[in-house]
Amino acid sequence: MADHKAAPGPMALWPASLRAVAGEAVLSWRFIRNDPWAGLYPGVVFTVAVAWHYRLPPDRFVPTVAGSVLYFWLYLYSFCLTNQLTGRLEDRVNKPFRPLAAGQARMRGTIVRAVVVFAAFPLVGALLGVWQWALLWEAMTLLHNLAGGARRWVVKDLVIGLGVLPMLGPAWQMVAPLTAESWRWMLALAIPIILLIPVQDLRDLRGDTAVERVTFPTAFGEPFARAFLSAGFALLPLLDHFLILRASGTNVPAWLAEAMTAGLCWTIARRVTRRRTPSYDHRTYRLFEYWYTTILAAALTTL
Repeated sequence: MADHKAAPGPMALWPASLRAVAGEAVLSWRFIRNDPWAGLYPGVVFTVAVAWHYRLPPDRFVPTVAGSVLYFWLYLYSFCLTNQLTGRLEDRVNKPFRPLAAGQARMRGTIVRAVVVFAAFPLVGALLGVWQWALLWEAMTLLHNLAGGARRWVVKDLVIGLGVLPMLGPAWQMVAPLTAESWRWMLALAIPIILLIPVQDLRDLRGDTAVERVTFPTAFGEPFARAFLSAGFALLPLLDHFLILRASGTNVPAWLAEAMTAGLCWTIARRVTRRRTPSYDHRTYRLFEYWYTTILAAALTTL
């Protein structure tokens, strides 16, 4: 009997240029897919909230949000590319699904992508009127990923926490000039994130120890780190209440937002006291990301 050839997939019928663009888009998602709740969704959500607050007309609302999606995709992609270039050895232990560790991308191609993205990011920022923030984030990214900052827990935690500023600053500034209100949101979120971001390191203890990376849990010991983080997350709803949500409004949606964010914080506080598995600690960190996006979504009703 004659062999039957499999029918070509849908992308096989596309022009080569479109296939290349689609392939790059898919690969870029693979690079960032573990972190969109930290670097993509929050920025876009805050842009939507600020645009809603200022009642942008549809002819401005739609392009502003579309620009925000592109901007924060590049914000996250630039960080992930350089982070995974320098962290490929521990990724084989901690995150073997990442493209370099999984063999889905090569070093040379990843370096080329990083150069192109680092050039494109401030250009997109210039079109949106926020190029200064883009350059600031690139400097912080280079300090964290290429200058060895990620190997020192103080620098690592400061860069991630202060990264709130070049995220929420442009998210607001794409819509309107910065105000005292915008700085209140930015600083009230940056400070607790600096203190509590070590929750992400609990899932990577084995790999960090193997490559001698000094994180907060490895520097102070896992028992102390878990107790510190549990206390911090238990108290975080008070900061949310007095500095962000209550300060912005007292309507029913604001109280619902408070209940949701407090529930997430207290769930995290309970979970970090339990030594389970890296996957359990990863899900705990994911709840922290959900808290961040949820409290920014609350700006829809509390600004």
